[in-house]
Amino acid sequence: MLTELTGSAVATPGILLAVVFLYALVVAAFLPFPSEAVLVVPFALAYPWYVSFPLVIVTSAAGKATGSLIALRIGYGVSRSGPVVRFFERIPYYKRFKQQTLVDLVQRYSYLGLGIAIAIPFLPETTTIYAFSVLDNRPFVFAATTFLATIARLLLVLTVVGGAYSVVD
Repeated sequence: MLTELTGSAVATPGILLAVVFLYALVVAAFLPFPSEAVLVVPFALAYPWYVSFPLVIVTSAAGKATGSLIALRIGYGVSRSGPVVRFFERIPYYKRFKQQTLVDLVQRYSYLGLGIAIAIPFLPETTTIYAFSVLDNRPFVFAATTFLATIARLLLVLTVVGGAYSVVD
């Protein structure tokens, strides 16, 4: 199967990891696809599981952090552009909602809320990342939170799947 996809006997680890990075970046910045799909890649790497899984998880987290910076730039910029702001200010209750709900949410949960939301398996991260990107603009903290939450998310999925596999086996 891998031969048919790559056109060679085995895809190099560098290519596979680049695909993982790019997939995670696209998932974070543009498309609401499941980021857990990268967990099949370690089976295609020619390394022991204790090397391949951490390598894929860290690569995915780096891609997600990079994608979150793209989303942060887009979301923060769009939310402060003149036409967008004027459009939303014409909607009744928008100012009150914005001032009360969104500001309270960020102040109350801040990056912990972002991290928890991203760490929930099978929940689309794209929406969460964009929701938080319009509220705050601290790139390093945003990327670091996304990086750590992605690691937590993938480890949680591995734990649940591994636990289920050991029960069935």
